[in-house]
Parts: sequence; structure tokens; C-alpha cells
Amino acid sequence: MRKALLLAAAALLAASAPIARGAERAAPFFIGLDTKTVTNAWEGYFQDSFEWYAKDHHDRFQAEEAGGDPARQITQCRQMINSGVQGLVVSAQDAEAAKPIVSFATGAHIPVFTADADIDSPGVKMYVGFSGERAGQELAEHLVDYLRTKFHGQVQGTVLEMQGPPGGASSIQRSKGFHDVIDNYPQVKVIEAVGDFQEAPGKTAALEVLRANPHIDACYSANGPMAVGAVGAMRDLNIDPSKVYTITIDATPGVLPLIRSGDIRMALDQPPAYYTAIAAHYLTAYLREGEAALPREGQTIDASALHLDTQVKHAGVYPWADGSAWAPAKITREYGHLWFQTGAVLVTKANAGAPYLWANVKLPPA
Repeated sequence: MRKALLLAAAALLAASAPIARGAERAAPFFIGLDTKTVTNAWEGYFQDSFEWYAKDHHDRFQAEEAGGDPARQITQCRQMINSGVQGLVVSAQDAEAAKPIVSFATGAHIPVFTADADIDSPGVKMYVGFSGERAGQELAEHLVDYLRTKFHGQVQGTVLEMQGPPGGASSIQRSKGFHDVIDNYPQVKVIEAVGDFQEAPGKTAALEVLRANPHIDACYSANGPMAVGAVGAMRDLNIDPSKVYTITIDATPGVLPLIRSGDIRMALDQPPAYYTAIAAHYLTAYLREGEAALPREGQTIDASALHLDTQVKHAGVYPWADGSAWAPAKITREYGHLWFQTGAVLVTKANAGAPYLWANVKLPPA
């Protein structure tokens, strides 16, 4: 009788034990994501990828978006913590305003990772993302090279800068990075248009500026929709876009055809599918192993060292199959915590059709 009971207990334990996938997984977790907003395809892919990664690893998850409201984001995160999540990934609407999220989570012994938009707190375990400032710098360097070639060794000319909403963290960073480089060349005249990160307002703002300044050599846009709007404004004013060196952050679905046509020269693209997958990977590793699971400052992580691909198709593709979209990553420090600083993809005519570009993924309707 006792032997039978022991066998039954063992069978029950075996049946209820989580299924391990090699040595990588020992148990499912309950993890949460709160993102600042989901208003476009990039942001949708960013959130979807978190959910896909959790499902593929049999983790429970909850995903919320704050609609651009920092107070709402704090409330949502507190509610997720109270509902029992074991860890949080946050894409912060405001780096400063989101600090209470980390304080509350720390008090509840819940680790917080950030992705795409960081929180100014040493309590964050790790931030995963590229850098709006760095993106602006890299594109500005390409612009300087173009102007130097066009003007036979002199960096000069007139540049239209399409800016995002005044006061927004991404707007500030992307403009700052651009000016970190371009302001070193006093013979370059920069004229500014505020397009609010949207195509229609971007076109309206560009039209107003270009009517007064039709002879521009280049255009730098802080995001893809504004770049599309600026090209539309050029066409309306009979300015040939192919003669203007237009570069932008974000290779959106509207940008890619213009890259193929030559009306936009290049876009620096950030890989949304990887940000949340990398954050979820290290979050669950941290839940299993603690601080030892995190990379060390000064390390460089390449694609072969981080196995994200689950060999499951989502939206018709393997979203984490090509590490060239993010690797290599440098492990640095920001706001007193680790920063997993991914790379970004420079999109030109040569790779505008690449399947790993988020704008080439046919996402299901929301």
C-alpha cells in the first residue's frame, strides 16, 4: 500500500513538473510588460514580440500600454505587481516620472528591466535598446560625408531638420545627437520644422519651411513618418526629392518604398522584436539565477552568445532568427545600471527587402 502511494505521488509530481527545454528553462514565470504607447506598427511589433517570446517559453504574461500617460503607466505597473508578476519590462514614457515604478517594484522584490525607453534609476537591472542620441549622431556623420563630397571638400549647405514633439524624450535625444555632430560645421545652415512624429503634421510643417527655403541640400528626420511627410512636401513644391539627401531614423512601411525609389537615401532602423525578447530573456534568467545571469559591464555580446530564436513562426516569420539586426551589443552603464546597447540596421536600397526588417513583416490586425 505504501509503495503504491509513493508511486502515485511520484507520478503526480512528474505530471505537474514544468517541462524543461534543455538546461535553459526550469520553470515558467509570470512576467509583465508596460509600454508607453502602441500607436504604430513599430510599437505593435515591440509588444507582440514580448507576448510571442513568453508564449514560446510557456511563461504567463500581462502586457499593457500607457497611452502616453506617465501617471497611467505607474498605476498599471503597480497593478501588475499587485497581481503577482515576478518581473517587469518597462518602456518608460518619461525617464524621470517612471522612477516610482522602480521604487515600488524594489519594495516588492520584483526586478525591473527597461527596453527602448529607460528609467533614470539605479534600481533598474538592465536597459535594452539602441540610443536616439547615437542614431542622430550616426546619421549626421553620413550627412557630413555627403556634404563634403558635394561641395568638394567643404562641409556646407542647407539642411532641413524634421523634429518630433517639443519636450519629448525621444525628440530631445534624436535632435541632440544630430546637433552633436552637425554643429561642428558652422557653414551648414539648419532650418527646423516640428512634425510631431507624424506624417501629416510633418508634411504641413515642411511645406511651411520649404516655401521660404526651397533650396535645401539635405533633410534629416527624427522618424520615418515625418520623412515621408517631408518628401510629400517637396513633391508638392516641385522640389525633386531624389536631389535632396534625405535620411531618417526608423525604416517604416512608408519609408521603404521611398528608399527603393531613391527619394530617401537611408534609414537607421531599430529592431523592436529584439528589444523585448532580449529583455524577457535576461529577466527570466535573472529570476532563475540572480545577478550572475546578467552580462558584465565592458562585455561585447554577439549573436552566437545569445540564443533567442525559438524556431516558432510568428506573423509568418521567425522574428529572432537573424542576429545581425541587433548584434553586436556593448554592455555599458546608464543611469547607474547596466545598458545592453544593441546595434541598429542601416537600411539602403541594398537591404530594403530584408525579411528581418520589422516593416517587411505582415503583422496580424490588432
